[in-house]
Amino acid sequence: PSKLTEIKIKFDVIGNLPFLLQGGRQTFHQNILTITKETFPDTPFQNNKPTVFQKYLQSSPLVQSNAPEIKKQVEKIVLHTDSPQMKLQKIVQWVYRTLEKKPVLSVPNALEVLNNMAGDCNEHAVLTAALLRAAGIPAQIETGLVYLNGRFYYHAWNLAYIGQWVTVDSVLNQIPADVTHIRLVRGEGGEQLDLLGAIGKVKLEVTSTKND
Repeated sequence: PSKLTEIKIKFDVIGNLPFLLQGGRQTFHQNILTITKETFPDTPFQNNKPTVFQKYLQSSPLVQSNAPEIKKQVEKIVLHTDSPQMKLQKIVQWVYRTLEKKPVLSVPNALEVLNNMAGDCNEHAVLTAALLRAAGIPAQIETGLVYLNGRFYYHAWNLAYIGQWVTVDSVLNQIPADVTHIRLVRGEGGEQLDLLGAIGKVKLEVTSTKND
């Protein structure tokens, strides 16, 4: 998967489920989902973020980016002089290296994850979002499916804005994330719970891939 630049998947759903299949690196047409890998921008990006993205810098009940503990941790990970690209890389890699990877049955929030330093993809995603926002990088949480060891599994990851939106995964340490990350929903909290009941109603068939 890490070598692919594009994947096409025949995507069938039982029932009418509110999936976010269209937008960003994903296009959905006549039951075919196409996912194209993003490029990581090389040119320096100044912090002139469009106003519409300001809400993705705000603290929320689960992503407490304004909490003193979160801000203090960010200061240990990044430098004020780092470019947004460098901040993104440092934060994703820090979460990947530092959090113990184990399943946790809860709706995580960033402060609890920072205190416990353990969790699965949901914990990784919520802490990554909080650290990125505290570092001045707009960030969102995406949830869906990812291909691992021959199957597609439930997974959560992040979307970060560094001049363009880039999909990143702090569980797998991928920037940008590979094209087998299938976004089904985007949001913090209830969307993930709604998705859990829908996973068994999705049928996937990979029809083509590109690795050029």
